[in-house]
Amino acid sequence: MSHRFRTSIWQVMRQDTTPGPGSAVLDDEEPFLPVYEAISQPSPISSSPVGPHRHPRGLPSHTSSNSISNQSFLHMEALSDVLTYVYSLCVGDAPIQITIVVEADADRQNYYSFSIMLKAGRVERAICKPVTLRLSIDPRRLEFSVFVFPPRSSLPVGCLHHLRVWLRSAGIDHRIFGDNDLWIGRDPDFRSIADASFAILRNATQDMLIYQAIVGRAHVSFIVRWRLVDVGIYALSLDYEAGGVGRILFDEYHLKLDCEPQTITFMIYSIPAVSMPHGASHRLRFWLRTPHASLSPVSSTSSQMTESYIYQRLWKTDDFKIGAYLNFAALGSKLTMGVRDPNSPQSERDQPHRNLSIRRLSRLPIPNSDTTAEPIHDR
Repeated sequence: MSHRFRTSIWQVMRQDTTPGPGSAVLDDEEPFLPVYEAISQPSPISSSPVGPHRHPRGLPSHTSSNSISNQSFLHMEALSDVLTYVYSLCVGDAPIQITIVVEADADRQNYYSFSIMLKAGRVERAICKPVTLRLSIDPRRLEFSVFVFPPRSSLPVGCLHHLRVWLRSAGIDHRIFGDNDLWIGRDPDFRSIADASFAILRNATQDMLIYQAIVGRAHVSFIVRWRLVDVGIYALSLDYEAGGVGRILFDEYHLKLDCEPQTITFMIYSIPAVSMPHGASHRLRFWLRTPHASLSPVSSTSSQMTESYIYQRLWKTDDFKIGAYLNFAALGSKLTMGVRDPNSPQSERDQPHRNLSIRRLSRLPIPNSDTTAEPIHDR
C-alpha cells in the first residue's frame, strides 16, 4: 500500500471518539487499574517495532540516532509525510498490531498529532483520542514502549486488557495513550457468562446481517449494516427493531478491512440487569468475529473441528431498556399512571395554533438538569 494511500485512509478512519462504552461497573469487567504506571519498558510480550514506515528524502536510512540527536532541530527537514510506527503483540492468544501515526500540524510549527490504530483479524480501527505534542526532537527517530497487561478478572476469561503507550525522549517517559477497555480474544468462552442471551443470525445479504434475539421476553431483531466509504474502508452501523419500533444504536463506526465484509460475523448478546419492573433493563454487548487463519482444503468435518476465530468487542451499552408485557404496577402503590385523552392523537388540522406552538416548543433546547438532584434509581 502506498504511503499516500495510507494517509488518505487514516484521514477517513480517524475519529475523536468511537462508539463509547457506558460508565457503569459491570460483573463482566474489571475497571480497577493496578499501579503499573511506573513501568517504562515494554512488556515481554511486546516485540520490536517496525517503523517508522519510511525514510523521508534527505535523511539516509543508515544515519545513526546519535548523529541525528546532535543535529540542530532548526536545521532538520520539516516533516511532510505521515509516519507510522508499528508494534506487534499477542493479546488473548490473538496476534495484533498497534500502529502509532505521527502527523505534522499544518498550522503550528513543531506540533505533531499522534494517533493510534489497532489491527486484529484483518480488521483495523482507530482507538483512543488523538494527542497533540510539541517536539524539539526528530519525529523520525521516536522511541515508544507499547504493552498490555490484564486486570484481575474478566468474563469471558482472558479477553480484557489494559493498553499503554509511552514515548521516551532523553531518558524521560511520557504516557500518551491508555485504554482500560480493550476486549480481544481468540475463541473465548462466551457460555461462561451467566444469564447471557445470544442473538442468532437469521439472514445475510451483501451489505446487511439480521440477528434475532429474545431480550426481556421481547423478540428483537438486530440489523448490522455495511457502507463502503473508500477503498477498503467501511462504515458499520447497528440498529434494532421490535414490535414495529426501531432505533439506531450506533452508526459510522469506521473500519479498514483486508477481507470482504461477507467473511465477518458478529456476536451479540444481552445480560439482564437489576430493574423495576423486572426484565426492563439489560446490558448489551457487540463483538466482531473474523477467522484466525484460512483453513486448509480438507474435509468439512475436520475443518469445523479446526476452526478458530478472533473476537474483539466494538461497542456496549448498560442501558438497553426494553421488555415485553412489563408490570409497571410492581413499582408500588405510589405509582400514578397517566390516562390518555380520548380525543388524542390530534393533528394540526384539528388544533392548528396549539399544535404549531407545541412543535416549536419541542425543538427548543432543554436546560441542563440540576446535578445536585437525587439520582434516578432505575437500574
